[in-house]
Amino acid sequence: MLISESMVMSERPPKKDFSRWYDYVLKEGGFIDVRYGVKGMIVYRERGMDVIDRLYSIFEAKLKERGHKKVLMPLFIPLNAFRKESEHIKGFESEVFKVTQAGDETLDEPLIVRPTSETAFYPMFALWVKSYRDLPFRTYQSVAVYRYETKATRPLFRGREFLWIETHNLFRTEEEAMEHIKGDIDMVGEVFKRIGLPYMVIRREAFDRFPGAKESFAYDTVLPTGEVLQVATTHYLGTNFTAPFEVKYLDQDGNLKYPFSTTLGIGMSRILGATIAVHGDDYGAFVPPLLAEPLGIIVPIYGQGKRDGLEGYIDEVSKKLESLRFVVDLSEMTPGEKYYTSELLGYPLRIEIGEKEMEARVVTVFRRDLRRRYRFRLDEAFEGINGLISEINARLSSVSQLKVSELNEAGNRDEVMKLAAEGKPFKMSFCGREECAKDLKSATGGFEVRGEPVYDKEKAGSVCSWCGEPAVRKVIVARAY
Repeated sequence: MLISESMVMSERPPKKDFSRWYDYVLKEGGFIDVRYGVKGMIVYRERGMDVIDRLYSIFEAKLKERGHKKVLMPLFIPLNAFRKESEHIKGFESEVFKVTQAGDETLDEPLIVRPTSETAFYPMFALWVKSYRDLPFRTYQSVAVYRYETKATRPLFRGREFLWIETHNLFRTEEEAMEHIKGDIDMVGEVFKRIGLPYMVIRREAFDRFPGAKESFAYDTVLPTGEVLQVATTHYLGTNFTAPFEVKYLDQDGNLKYPFSTTLGIGMSRILGATIAVHGDDYGAFVPPLLAEPLGIIVPIYGQGKRDGLEGYIDEVSKKLESLRFVVDLSEMTPGEKYYTSELLGYPLRIEIGEKEMEARVVTVFRRDLRRRYRFRLDEAFEGINGLISEINARLSSVSQLKVSELNEAGNRDEVMKLAAEGKPFKMSFCGREECAKDLKSATGGFEVRGEPVYDKEKAGSVCSWCGEPAVRKVIVARAY
C-alpha cells in the first residue's frame, strides 16, 4: 500500500489506551474497515492484505516443502455429513450458519457454512485413499471460515468470518501422526520467532480440546493487555473422523484399516491483529520485515532548483536496492507528512534522500522500531540495510519465546485471586478436573486453565492451587481475549 494523500494526520491515541489505539491504527493505517454492515465481518484493506498475502505465501511454501498438496473444498457442508462425528457436532452446532433456502425454495437438507472443514474433507478422503501406497496423505486449503460468535466481536481477534490455513492429513500409524504434529509445532514456531510474536505452546486440557480431537496443542500469544489470543492449533484426531466417514486403506497384508489423522489451523486474521497489537507503539503500527510489503519507502526531500538531479539519484538508489522492496513516495505530501504516515503504516525502514545525500552519494535510513537514523555510502547501502534487517529480526526473535519459568506462580487460592487481579498469565498446580477449572473461571472473572506448556514443563506441587485436591500437572492460567 502506497501512502495516500487523503490520509488525515489526526491525533493518535497513546498505546496505553489500547482499545482506542488499536481501532485507530487498524482504520487510519489502512489495514481494515469495519463499516461493511454485517456484525463480526470486516473488509480487509490494502495494507492488511499486504501482510495477509505475505503470511499465506510463507506458510504455504513451508507446507509444500513438507509434502502438503493444496486443494479447495466447497463452502457448504451437508448437515448429515456434519453430524457424523458426535463430539464435533456437539462442539460446533451452536456456532454454525445454516442455509435453509435458495431463491424461493426450501432446501431438502440444510447446508452448513463451514466453521472448519473436517466434515468436508473426510467424505472425499474415503474416495481418494484406498491403499497404504496412498499414505501419508497431506492436504491443505487457504480459506475463510464462519462461526456465529456470540461474544462481543473485535476486529481480527474475534469475528464471525476469519481467514486461515487448515491442513487435513492421514497416516498409517499413530506414531507418524504425532511426529507430524511435532513438525507443525516447529514450523509455526519458526515463523512466530521471525515475526516476534510472544507465544506459548500449550497442550489443552481434555475438556478444552478441539471437538473430536484426542489431543490439542495451541499457540497462545500474549497481548499488551495481558490477555492471551489463540493464533494457531494442531490436533491429533486418531480415528475419530476416519472411522465415521469410512476412510479405509488396504495395508501390505491385505487388511482394511482406518488411518490416523491430524489437522492444523493457522489463523491469518488473528496473526495480523496480534502483530499490530504487540509491535505497535504511540506512533502507529510496526510490521516485521518478514511480513512487510513493501519493506519501506524512499522519501525525496526536494531543495531549491535541483529536483531533476535528485530524482536521477533516487532512481540510481532504487535500482541498487531493487531486491529489497522499497518504493518511492511521489505524493504531494510534505516530507514531514510522509514520515508521520509511514510510521503509522508500520514500514520497518524508511530511506530519506535530499540534496545532502545526493551530493555525498549516501542514503539516510530510518529504523522504525528503534527510531534511529543511519547513514550508508551508496556503494555500501545494500549490505548496510541488510544488516539492519538482520538486527531487527534478531531483536524480534529474542522477544518471541515466552519463558514459563519467568511467570508468577500461584500456590493457593488467595494467590490465584491476587495474580488474576493483576491481569497477566500465571502458572499453578492443577488437579485436571473440569469443574475446578469452571469454578476458577467464575471466581476470577474469566481466567481460564489454558493447559500444560509443551516446553518448559515444571513438576506440579502436591495439591491443586485452587481446590486443594491432588495435583497432576502445572498449567498456565490466563484470560482469553
